[in-house]
Parts: sequence; C-alpha cells; structure tokens
Amino acid sequence: MQIALDRRRLLSGSAALGLASTFPRRGRAQEPRTKIRIGLVRLISSGPIFIAEAKKFFDKVNLDVELKYFADGALAMPALIAGELDLTASTLNAGLFNAVAKGAPYKLILDRGIEKPGSGSMTIVASNKMIEAGYTSVDKAKLLKGKKIAIQAPGSIDQFLFGRAAEKAGLDPMRDLNWSSGMPYPDMIKLMGVGQADAANIPVPLAFLAEKNKVGKIIGAGSDIEPNAQLACWVMSSKFLSANKSAAVRFAMVHTYAGRLFNKAAAAKDPETIKIISQATKVPEALVKLAAPRWTWFDERGMPNVDSCLAQGKFWNKIRLVNATVGKDQLFDLSPAIEADARLSKSNPFA
Repeated sequence: MQIALDRRRLLSGSAALGLASTFPRRGRAQEPRTKIRIGLVRLISSGPIFIAEAKKFFDKVNLDVELKYFADGALAMPALIAGELDLTASTLNAGLFNAVAKGAPYKLILDRGIEKPGSGSMTIVASNKMIEAGYTSVDKAKLLKGKKIAIQAPGSIDQFLFGRAAEKAGLDPMRDLNWSSGMPYPDMIKLMGVGQADAANIPVPLAFLAEKNKVGKIIGAGSDIEPNAQLACWVMSSKFLSANKSAAVRFAMVHTYAGRLFNKAAAAKDPETIKIISQATKVPEALVKLAAPRWTWFDERGMPNVDSCLAQGKFWNKIRLVNATVGKDQLFDLSPAIEADARLSKSNPFA
C-alpha cells in the first residue's frame, strides 16, 4: 500500500514538473507574443539592438521584432507618424520639439545614448586652416566667428553642440556662425578637404578617416562642450504604447540590459561584440575597435538625462527654431524604462 502511494506521488510530481517546463510562470504567460516594428540606422550606437538580435533577447520576452533600416534617423520619424513603425530613435532636434508642442502622437520612453565624457561618439573636427589659425580645442570657439560650420540639418545635435560652444565663447550662434546644412557626415569630410567647411561635428569612426585623409584634425569631443548631453531617445507611437504597454516594458528590458553589455564591450574592446557590430553596420572591425570606448554611453537603468533634453528644447527656443516651451510631461512617458529596470532587478531573463 505504501509502495503504491509513493509511486502515485512520484508520478504526480513528475507530471507537475513536466507541466512547469511546458508552461511558463503565470506572469510570463500573461504577456502575449507581440510584434514590434522598429526604425533603425546602421550606426555603432545602434549596438544594443544588434547585440539583442544576435543573442535572441527579444525572443526571451515574447517579442517579434521587425527592423526597418533608414539612411538617417530623421527619415524614420515620418514613418512613425504614418503608423508604419511602432518605435524609432530620435535626437532632441528642433523638429521634435515643434512636433511635440503641436501634439505629436508619440512619447520619448527610453535612453538611446548619452555623451558621457570618454564614451560619447560625437567628435569635433577642425579643418587644417582652422588648426593653423589656433582652433585647437573646443574652448577656443571664438575663432569660429564668421566661419562655415557643416551640420546635417538646422536644429540637429550638431548645431546644438557648436551653438553651445559659441555661446560659451561669447558669440551669438545665429549671427556669428555661418551654418552649412543638408549633408551627410562623409560629405562634410569632403567639404573640409576642398576648403568649403571650417569645422564639423563628425562621429567616430568617421572622424578618424578625416584625420587619415589629412583634411583636418580632431580637437575634442562633444562631451567637452556639453558633458552628458542626451544624444537621442527611443520614441514610441502613443497608440502602440497605449495598446501594448507590456511590450513597451519588455522592449525597454531588452535594450537596457543589452546597453549594459554594450558599455562593457566598448570598455573592453570585446572581439565578439566588435564582430556583431561590424557585421550589422558594415564598418570594418578594425575601425569599430579603434573607436572604442567612444561608441556612445547607455544609461544602465535606461533613463535619459531629462535635464539635458529640456535644456536642448530651451536652446532651440532661444534661437527661435522652436516657438513654444515643451514640458517634461509633454515629451516623456518614462514608465516603460522605470518598470523595465525594476523587473531586471528582480528577475533578469537574459542573464
């Protein structure tokens, strides 16, 4: 009788273990498999996404990711507004603040890169002529008066950094600097080489190519002008966020943890991560390695530098590229980042 009872207990226990392995814990089972469409640019700073894809982190939290690549992040924003994307990254540019002031259908939910000293990707490059004139460090921005500054677009992070350098040197960013906009970074290098640009904000590793081609020299980093400036944030459709809050939190979990791995890999020049980034960006491994640790820094809790974001908005307002003041509540919904950090602290599905 006792043997039969023990046998029944053993069988029932085995069955329970089998069911436990077949069905995940209740909390995980309540989170449905969700598709999320992400706009992405093939930059080194997109590394956390590349790491997450390579290590199948999205699958571990029931997310089906569809990556749509763009030549420039600004081109992804219209797709987000049109409903063709659920999520993309954006710098804190003037256009973003103008759109938010008018009730844009999206929110900033998560850090997407900070110009931390020693880890930021923005690099100030001066032409050979400007170097000869004495513009050898970012604190000598007074020498930029009347000079041609190459930027991607008005209201871009490039213009913000040079504009703040000008202000600190006692110059008026709009009256004293000659802005030349509408060109990708490789073209800025070409313009410097033919004497059509005096300075530019060029991310590594392209800045190293500028030096290699002897068109100019690196004189400092963006973080030398504005330490810990927010480079970009993840922007999510308000409609998707409202309907799929759980998916937003799970995305934030993936990116926050992958960002931690990215930071460590940049500091260590980790060969595996360098290979992942090189394959995704088509940048040679040697250049990816050379750029480390300046790949961009990610906040290890996923939180953007809110003060920096709002300061950039005030700057655009000051130079009249934005006509309204945008508050924190208009700009952000940081609940996905906060919830993701809390969940990672309790139970990390990626570790």
